[in-house]
Amino acid sequence: MLIDTLLGDLPRSVFLQEHYLQQPLARRSTAESLRELATWATAERLIEQTGCDLLLVRDGKVWSGPRLTSAREVRALHEQGYSLALRNADRHDAGLAELGRKLSGELQGTVNLQLYYTPAGHGSFGWHCDPEEVFIFQTGGSKRYQLRQNTLNPTPLLETITDAPDVSRERTPVQECQLEAGDWLYIPGGYWHNVTAPEHDAISISVGLMPATPIDVLDFLRSQLLRSRDWQRRLPMLGHASPLADAEKMEAYQTLFRELGDELKRMMEDPRQVLRFMAASATAGMRYKR
Repeated sequence: MLIDTLLGDLPRSVFLQEHYLQQPLARRSTAESLRELATWATAERLIEQTGCDLLLVRDGKVWSGPRLTSAREVRALHEQGYSLALRNADRHDAGLAELGRKLSGELQGTVNLQLYYTPAGHGSFGWHCDPEEVFIFQTGGSKRYQLRQNTLNPTPLLETITDAPDVSRERTPVQECQLEAGDWLYIPGGYWHNVTAPEHDAISISVGLMPATPIDVLDFLRSQLLRSRDWQRRLPMLGHASPLADAEKMEAYQTLFRELGDELKRMMEDPRQVLRFMAASATAGMRYKR
């Protein structure tokens, strides 16, 4: 398995029991085989020959100029301190797609893969958190990572990430690590992190894996309930013309909620539904996000 290769002499059981979904982990020199997946030649090809989504950001401020399709122009902005983020690069590169497929197949999660090119002496997005479980593979140069546990919103979702509280309110201690080419870092979902390239231009691959959540269970059940006539029926009228008094409306809806809750309970206790959800989640994990 790829994860075993990346872990080196660290047993997979230790990673899964002590780090995954819990604590960051950095490993030295075990991602050497991935270095050729992200180089400047990769960026130039993606920028000029594909429709890969390019984002330029310098110390937290996003480039607001026109869309660039010239690698030379992009490289000039990079020399001015702009980081390049090539988003969903795996959709345009077979090697990156294979990396995403392997991690998704082994750990299960929807893939969000990006390439980062950070100029020396600069950062990109400042302190922030991501909903995904993030794997950073350093392919060139070096980067410094500051990390701290998120106690304000420990498990954000993609839909709620914009509601993230101000990191200045966080009181957890800051950890630091530096990645060199061939190293990699795991950052649990929700963990605060701040990234800079202190001395040398840096190139890295970021693979985010979004595991299934209880919200996904509700979405799955909704897809099943769309076929039910009982769940397509109209609810008691609430408008001013309703013949029911407010107390009667409340009683009708309380009864309805109890009935619907009982139906959901029966569905969730059905082993066939559990198997269907597991199969759907495994398939969704292989589809790339956004």
